[in-house]
Amino acid sequence: MAYTEKTAGSASTSVPAFDVFLSHDHADAEMVEEIGRLVRQNYGYRVWLDRWVLVPGGNWQQEMTKGLGEAATCAVFIGKQTAQGWFRQEIERALNNQAAHPDYRVIPVLLPDAPPGHPSAVLPGFLELRTWVDFRAGLSDSYALHLLRSGIAGIAPGPWPPLEMPPLAVDGDVVLDSIKRELRDLDQLKDLLHETVIIEMQRRILSRRFT
Repeated sequence: MAYTEKTAGSASTSVPAFDVFLSHDHADAEMVEEIGRLVRQNYGYRVWLDRWVLVPGGNWQQEMTKGLGEAATCAVFIGKQTAQGWFRQEIERALNNQAAHPDYRVIPVLLPDAPPGHPSAVLPGFLELRTWVDFRAGLSDSYALHLLRSGIAGIAPGPWPPLEMPPLAVDGDVVLDSIKRELRDLDQLKDLLHETVIIEMQRRILSRRFT
């Protein structure tokens, strides 16, 4: 896979240019773009979507192949159409990336117009053994979005709905001390959790209201 270089002092580490590549059939473009907006706006993920990235006049096949290699994960969106043509080739390339790089995740995502039935029976044979995300209840399904976010971040989704922190005490000094302590404790986890998870937890701590 192709990566951008991030250098800190004398050490350099390779990081993907995109968090997720959105692979889909042309007929599902509108729904996939809406999900792309949600993951970008809600979680700050760097999304590779053909409508957003391809430059008019360029070689789209080369650019899409490059995008697959520059992303940390690939979300494969399955609708009512059978995966075929270039879409099928994209899936095969993503699976090849995963075979070469075990940390590269290929996430099957069922769209609202995907056939009914258990996902393992609906997904194409080459995807059925992978844990899926199911949007068949609608694009507004917050649990499905939570699962997709977790898959992109490479973390377990945890309980649903997410456990909320208890309200803070009314006393201003107690509130401030509690916030400082929670942020300090969270900082100890920065090497274990994805950056977007840390940011979301910080936001929750800072946005809590007095009771």
